[in-house]
Amino acid sequence: MFKKILDGLINQPVLTSLFLTDFFVLVFHRPPFIFSLVMMGALVGMAMYLGQKLSLFKV
Repeated sequence: MFKKILDGLINQPVLTSLFLTDFFVLVFHRPPFIFSLVMMGALVGMAMYLGQKLSLFKV
């Protein structure tokens, strides 16, 4: 499972770099409130996209 996640992230370098940059800015820096909400929305959207794209658990 871990290898599948890494392969999926390596296959989409732009999305992965945006995701990681957004995550670390929100964790280690305090942006203004409105900007923080926009960044959190983008982070959730990217996480849902990656979750659908990777589809780790096929039901």
